[in-house]
Amino acid sequence: MGGRLVVWLALSGMAVALLLARSADAESVVRPDTSVGAALRSLASRAEDVFVGQVVRVVRKGGVVEVEFRVDQSVMGTQGAEYKLREWAGVWPPGQNRYVVGERAMVFVYPLSACGLSSPVDGAEGVVPVMVQGVGEEPLLDVRRLATRVLRGQTEPLTDLESAAISLSEAAGVVRSWRELKWREPVRLPIPVKFRPVPVPILRGRVVSGEPPFVGSVEWERADAAR
Repeated sequence: MGGRLVVWLALSGMAVALLLARSADAESVVRPDTSVGAALRSLASRAEDVFVGQVVRVVRKGGVVEVEFRVDQSVMGTQGAEYKLREWAGVWPPGQNRYVVGERAMVFVYPLSACGLSSPVDGAEGVVPVMVQGVGEEPLLDVRRLATRVLRGQTEPLTDLESAAISLSEAAGVVRSWRELKWREPVRLPIPVKFRPVPVPILRGRVVSGEPPFVGSVEWERADAAR
């Protein structure tokens, strides 16, 4: 009887531990963002360092890729003029670069792992592009990607170019105040023309021989010109 009691108590303890673990996991799940400002606060809440900088060098060293940034503005954490991000090479898709020398961004970085590696919070979403305008004009944060993670209704459209940027100073203020209960949503601004995608003509192909489908040569023409 005593042995059965010990086993029962052990199993009960394991069940309680499992329920607590599941409860903790549920609490750690990131909730859907209600706005771009909320998305920035979510990234900041899980970051060790946040800075605005420019990629100056990307070097692969065995199983590690080192990405060196020139820090233009420290938002949270790091205070140096340079920042070296060391990522596991396994997160890099074959033949693709996750960073391009010269690109500017506001970068949200997880705390270092035990082996000294880290990565941006939520992957590419933790590297928010910065758009540098002309002399005397404030840089803007390109929030087109962040806007796709904002919770919206089924019939509500995605953010367009007319409201897909926010000022860098407002973004930094939202990030620094992520612990505060009261905060102000950044004002959405249009994407500057020079940063908008260049229209690409849509091509339509048609088989020009009399053979059955998928046999013969294909001739391409602009779909808008064919109307």
